[in-house]
Amino acid sequence: MGLRTIADHILDVAQNGIEAGARNLKVEVREDNEGGRFVFVVEDDGRGMDEETLKRALDPFYSSKTVRRKKIGLGLPFLKQAVEATGGRFEVVSRPGAGTRVTAEFRTSHVDCQPVGDLVGSFVSILANPDVRVMIKRMKGEEGYEIDSDTVEALLGEKWSNDPVRLKLLYNMMEELERSLQG
Repeated sequence: MGLRTIADHILDVAQNGIEAGARNLKVEVREDNEGGRFVFVVEDDGRGMDEETLKRALDPFYSSKTVRRKKIGLGLPFLKQAVEATGGRFEVVSRPGAGTRVTAEFRTSHVDCQPVGDLVGSFVSILANPDVRVMIKRMKGEEGYEIDSDTVEALLGEKWSNDPVRLKLLYNMMEELERSLQG
């Protein structure tokens, strides 16, 4: 995947929560063009981390995952680096058994700010996980929308995430919501 855009980071953090056993996941994205800020918060009710594990999670080569993959342990450190490169704010709050909340605030006017990327694609990928209740809140200035996995299932039916046509339908509907925020 590569963490080249802010949307990639959102998907990566959400996937970490899902892999940590989250049953509920909340994603909030706020964009303030006038203030030059792009903020996202991903909060889950997964296993969480104690202080020592959290410290190691910010180490570029640490991973709690037992299955080795090509890209291991770089998500949070890369996110932290990307945020701090813009003069933004990065925070991870976690408690064992209570889940984790990751907050990233980018200064969009900074030359080193990554592009936003495909938010809709990331949102659809997160919503497509059938084992997790997902709530997404998206704000741009004073305008915004909310969508959750229960609403998507009510609109598209059970097992919608296994059907490419219904996945594309959701993608198109969410693209339309994003367009409405662009003014």
